[in-house]
Amino acid sequence: MTGHDKDRDAGRGGQAEPSGGAREAALAWFVRLESGDADAADRAAFADWLARDPAHRQEYDRLSGVWGDLDRVPDPRRAVRALPTRRRLLAFGVGGAAACAAGLGGTVVLTGWPGEIRTGTGERRSLALADGSSVELDAGSALAVEFSAAERRVRLIDGRARFVAAPDPGRPFAVACADGSVTMMDATVTVHRRPDDVVVAVEKGTATLAAGNRPPVHLAAGHCRSYGPDGPGPLLRDGVAAETAWRQGRLVFQAQPLDAVVADLNRYHPARILLWDRPLAALRVDGSVDIARPDAALNAIVRTLPVRTMRPFPGLVIIRSV
Repeated sequence: MTGHDKDRDAGRGGQAEPSGGAREAALAWFVRLESGDADAADRAAFADWLARDPAHRQEYDRLSGVWGDLDRVPDPRRAVRALPTRRRLLAFGVGGAAACAAGLGGTVVLTGWPGEIRTGTGERRSLALADGSSVELDAGSALAVEFSAAERRVRLIDGRARFVAAPDPGRPFAVACADGSVTMMDATVTVHRRPDDVVVAVEKGTATLAAGNRPPVHLAAGHCRSYGPDGPGPLLRDGVAAETAWRQGRLVFQAQPLDAVVADLNRYHPARILLWDRPLAALRVDGSVDIARPDAALNAIVRTLPVRTMRPFPGLVIIRSV
């Protein structure tokens, strides 16, 4: 029996589901149907599999939603060239997908927007700005430089960056990100855009944080705060050390939600990591990760949280509940 026949028979009535139950069977069906190789018999067997148990439809719809995130969520692996479409990735098979994944990341790309710079997976870059300021851009990050005669403005689009602002009394240096901005004169500040908020850590000098409808907040050296649409949050203990550890080759998480941890790991991991079960995003993670060993972080997550990983093909890791 060929592999094609085995996959088809896995969904027919009277046949045992693959080991792992409905979730693994849903994944097998999804790969078969999205690959473009499914025939009429496959589709009939799939319809029969769906009809046999409501849980089958639930698991298949869940996977369809996760797969759709591949198109909606920014991915640093797009830095060199666009990722293949979902259909092409499935059609490549194991060898083609591996070769594609190996060729992504590591090259800075200037996009079509003037002044925008983006780093690839695992790549960090130092930039010298025209005013004498400097920027250290973390992996999988993007910013746009928007200087004018009145203001030195940088927009952090994604990821994390460390800014060393040169003094210029006539022009403040401002970093805009999501729902707020940080203004400084002669300071060193790290700004980190996470899925649900932004973190600002001041190493040197002072800065002013404006976010939401609340009054601006003054930040001194050693201060670290997050902010969101509702404004600044409380001071984060040891936040500066955690937010600057990436410069020494580590990612530090302090009770961070799992979706924020995955976002950071995605900037360094050669494969795309996705959460299958959306409630998993709220699970909290503590720890320190060696940037050079992102798979070790995944293993630690599996050991400490009620989750497991699936790798349906090279280039994709799915985290799901147990």
